[in-house]
Amino acid sequence: MFITYLKYFFFYITSAKNRQRLLILAVVGLFISSFALIVLQSTMGGLQNKLMERSKAYLGRAIIILKTNDSDVRLINLEKILKNEHLKYSKEYEIELLLRYQTYIAPVIVHGIDLNSDLPKFLSNEDHFDALIPTELAYKVGVAPPELLQLISPAHVDALMGDIPRSQSIKINKTFSSDVPEIDFYHLWVRLPLIQNLIQSRSINRIRIYSDSNFEHLRSLMPSWVQFKTWEDQNKTLVWALNLESTVMIFLFAAMSLLVSLCISSGLLIFFNKIKTDLSSFWILGASFEQINRSTKYFLHLMSFLSIISGVLVGLIFLYFFDHYAPEIMPDVFVDRKIPILITFRGLLISFLVPYLISSLFVNFALNQFKREHSLLDHVRSFT
Repeated sequence: MFITYLKYFFFYITSAKNRQRLLILAVVGLFISSFALIVLQSTMGGLQNKLMERSKAYLGRAIIILKTNDSDVRLINLEKILKNEHLKYSKEYEIELLLRYQTYIAPVIVHGIDLNSDLPKFLSNEDHFDALIPTELAYKVGVAPPELLQLISPAHVDALMGDIPRSQSIKINKTFSSDVPEIDFYHLWVRLPLIQNLIQSRSINRIRIYSDSNFEHLRSLMPSWVQFKTWEDQNKTLVWALNLESTVMIFLFAAMSLLVSLCISSGLLIFFNKIKTDLSSFWILGASFEQINRSTKYFLHLMSFLSIISGVLVGLIFLYFFDHYAPEIMPDVFVDRKIPILITFRGLLISFLVPYLISSLFVNFALNQFKREHSLLDHVRSFT
């Protein structure tokens, strides 16, 4: 009997002369809502992920802050933990210095990299170098390989004719671009011995982890004398801004789904008013009130479900072709000339649940409103 109800409702909505077009438009609206939600989430997620991955490639996915020297037993034990977790990491000494070239002085964050440790990908082909400088910083200072720079440390002084800040001359071997402005303008990579010679100590103060891992588990393994921070911990403001951007987008599409569901509610009330005679006929032929209400409810939920699922599936097909065949549409000033795509389970779930839950709420509202305002028994009695 339920199949009979489904056929009746389907053909009445799609092919009857007095079919309710507002209801059809609402169903199309649900389709568009889910389609747009999965497409925008995937494109925005791709852009956000590309930005974070570029930064993590240079600054690491996590960092261990410490202050010790190469021969410290505690450092050896700490490295054993990292090796047991099969992590790729590098040891370095990070320090803020003044970079001087001729008469130009600029503040920089210098990374003294231990070349005997696991090097990040952008340094993997550099067996020996003095310094690598980002292109933007080199342009700002006005230097080019193989010229010499001077690093000055105001925190370390020599008592020679007064307290004179220590300095170290370095040779620029190569320039590169990370496509992350905060890195390209303020960071510099040099060999660890150059920094240790400047500070006159065999110390290291950073271990950068470049492998992806369960960082919450790794945090629990860390000894008390170190500080462990993930990339997200170090960039909380950026992460918060990206999450806010995603939340606002979901809110806007929830509002759009709300407007579509209002159309569904009003369309259903008109639709029920048109078919109340047919529903009364089903009751006369032997169907109970409960069967009629349940069948109507199931059909309307199935209609919402199928329209939303169709929107998500068409959105996934569109994203596939867009990812594989779309041309480079972004201007030259953008890092990502081709819009990246990132499809996640969370995005799929949101694309389905947001419009479905809102539409289900208004479907139930319309059904309850019809049951309160109309009685099939009274409608039959009106003909006698």
